Order: sequence, then structure tokens, then C-alpha cells
Amino acid sequence: MTRESYFLPYQEAWIKDDSRLKIAEKSRRIGWTYVQAYEDTVDAAKVAGMDVWFTSADLSAAREYIRYVEQWAQLLNKAARNLGEVVLEGDGETAVKAFVVEFANGKRIHALSSNPKGFRSKGGKVVIDEFGFHEQADELWRAAAPSVLWGYPIRVFSSHNGKGSRFYRMCQEALQPGSKWSHHKVTILDAIRDGLVQRIKGLKRPANAEEVQSFLEECRDIAGDSETFEQEFMCNPMDGTSSYIPYGLISENESAQVPEPLVIKGEDVHGLDLGNYQPRPEFVRRGGNLYLGVDIGRKRDLTVLWLLERVGDTLWCPLVVELHQVKFRYQYRWLQGLLPLVAGAEIDETGIGAQLAEDAADEFGDGRVTKVTFTAEVKRDLAVGAKRSFEDLAFRLPATETVRRDINKIRRTVSPSGNVLFAGERDADGHADRFWALALARRAAYQRVTGVIVTL
Repeated sequence: MTRESYFLPYQEAWIKDDSRLKIAEKSRRIGWTYVQAYEDTVDAAKVAGMDVWFTSADLSAAREYIRYVEQWAQLLNKAARNLGEVVLEGDGETAVKAFVVEFANGKRIHALSSNPKGFRSKGGKVVIDEFGFHEQADELWRAAAPSVLWGYPIRVFSSHNGKGSRFYRMCQEALQPGSKWSHHKVTILDAIRDGLVQRIKGLKRPANAEEVQSFLEECRDIAGDSETFEQEFMCNPMDGTSSYIPYGLISENESAQVPEPLVIKGEDVHGLDLGNYQPRPEFVRRGGNLYLGVDIGRKRDLTVLWLLERVGDTLWCPLVVELHQVKFRYQYRWLQGLLPLVAGAEIDETGIGAQLAEDAADEFGDGRVTKVTFTAEVKRDLAVGAKRSFEDLAFRLPATETVRRDINKIRRTVSPSGNVLFAGERDADGHADRFWALALARRAAYQRVTGVIVTL
């Protein structure tokens, strides 16, 4: 088998491009690091070879790259030995380390973490993988760029991580007339057209429409939401300052048939005989089951009790209760009034919410009440699930500016280590508390009888 028949067209185009400076916007899951390892093995092992300095956003990617190098050295019949993890400089916790493969000509391929110190005072070919996700991208570039001053090549490639990244700016520069960079761009659709699905599935024929669609759905599931899919698979960087759920999408899920939120402020409770008061609102029943989501606050943030009625695939909102600076014992009265009406509830037990959630679970049973700790993973599941219901136009929400603004506060960001984070901007009107209560209620509505939560 020839090299041309082995690599897919977009991979072969990258290999054939012998430009000194190459940059690529690329989709995930298309074998880019694999083909880069081939190019680097060839460059390092040839008679007049060169040292290669590779870095990615984390150590697991560096280890994977070194495994590819070893495989290529064996397939190309190039004598090489894996030196394991080598200390390049320093000692202890501050030591700069790399995974190293050495070839018979004495040249080495080094796979480093994203620590910029690893490139200081080094010379050779520079390869920066997933540059859009490096923690100290500007420092890394300042350290790496001088390594190629003696005529060595440099390779930069990544999926996108917003328009604020150094990688995005470099891609824009590469597209300018007269740029020294050779620019490549391969989306997941480009890769599929070049035979990616056929290669992954080991088919001897082109992949059919059903196989392609199944693969694309898998990619969308990996992404989790449309913005991530656009960035990491379609090479479309998103503006990191934009809202996760835009106003247009929110308004499409509003209904004039839904009542406005009931606002209870701390001082309001003093005139009520809460010992006898049970908040049982007159619901507009449509034959569905009721579900409750509760985000707990006290002084800085408010407590929101969001009720949803699931009718088929539609989630109606018969009641939203906002408790502003209401004492916990009065907050619990609302839980006691609403929980007997619902088929399931998810209650925030993070921090100050722990006692209310625990008391509710004890009184009404773990089968009805799910206690939720807001970790980054949980928030991602809640936000992504809610976004999908917004996109499906499944909600029927109050058409008020307060609710609209609260949902629009949610921002999606990616941490330097590549973790997707969701958070709401805090202002005088809360911390996206209404949104999280809605997302909890929505997830409760899709909770199976077994208690296993599914994201629809």
C-alpha cells in the first residue's frame, strides 16, 4: 500500500505541504495528531534529521502522540528507542519533563506538557497541538517561536475555543494576503467526504447515508451542545462573550397562557399565618405530571421553586415562586406545600441548601426528591439538557423580562484544561437562580422511574 492510498486526502494534503510554517483549523476525531506523528517521525529519522518538540494541552495527549511515533518508527523500519519520561531541566515539582523517543541518528522527538518553560533554549521543529486550549498560550508562543529561527519548521493546529484565543488570531493572520503561513481547514464534513467514516468502520465501500448520519450524531453527542459542535467539529469559533441561550430562542419558548412568577420577599411573610398556610396554587392542568426544581439561596441569591407540567414532549410552567431573602423555615413551608403535588423533584443541596434538601428527602422520600450538588459536570448536564429543550421549543415559559434576562445570563466557557464550564452572571437580581431551578425541574421531568437521569 502506498502512502497516498493509506492516508485520507486531507491528511495527504498536510503531509505534501512542505511549507516551513503550517497552521490548521481542524475538527476533532479526524486523525490529525496521528498524521502529524508520521511527518515528525520522517523528519527526525532521516539522515539529516532534526529534533522535534511537540506539546499539547495535557499529558495524556503527549503520551498518545509518543505511542503514534513508536508505531510509525516500527512501520517505517526506523531504529528508535523510547527513553520514557526524561527531565529536561530543574528538579522536584518545578522540573520540566518530556516523553522522549530517540532515533539511530541521535535525533529525538520530545512530547512535553503545555509548560512554556519546556521550549526555552531549545532548537528544532516545533509542533503545537490543540493550541486553542493551552493554558498559557501567549507565553508558550513566545517561548516556542525562537526555537525555529535556524530554519526549522513549525506546525500549529487545533479545534477552536472561542474568538479570544491566540490560535484564532493566528488563523486570521494566516488568511491575510502575503501571510507566511500555509493555512489548512478541515471540518468534520470535509473529513467525511474524504472517507473518514469508511476508514473508521473498516469498510471496503463508501459509507452510506445512515452510517454517516450515525457518526455525526455521535459527534454531536460528544460535543453536548450546538456551540461546542460548531467550534470543535465545524471550525466555527464562537464569541466567548455571547449568551449560551440567546433572547430569540427564549422568546420562542414563552407563552401568554403561563402566569408570571410569584414574588415573595422577606418582609412579606410576617403578615401570614404560615403555620396554617399551604401554598396550593390553582394549576392549569393538562393531564400531565408535575415536577419541581429548586435552587436554594438566602441573602445574596434568591431561592426559586420552578414547577413544570410535562404533557407529552411539552413542558408547561404553571408556577414559579421567587423567595427573596426569606428565612429557611419559611422556605421549607413552600417545599412542604409543593412536594406532595409532584411526581419528582430535584433540589439544590450545594452549600446552604444542604439542610433543606436533606429535610425534604427525609420527609417526602428519596424516590420523589433528588438532592443535587452543583459540580461542573452537573451544571453542564443541566445546561446542555435545558438548551436542547429550548431548541426543541419544548418549554412554555412566563413571558417576563425578569425571567428572560435570568436565562440569558448563562455563559459557556472552556477552562485552560479543556473543561466546559457553565455559570450565570451575578447581579442585584440573582445569579441565574431562575435558570438553574428551571433546568432542575426539566431534568426531574425526564427522570426515569429507576432514578437514572437521561438527557433528552
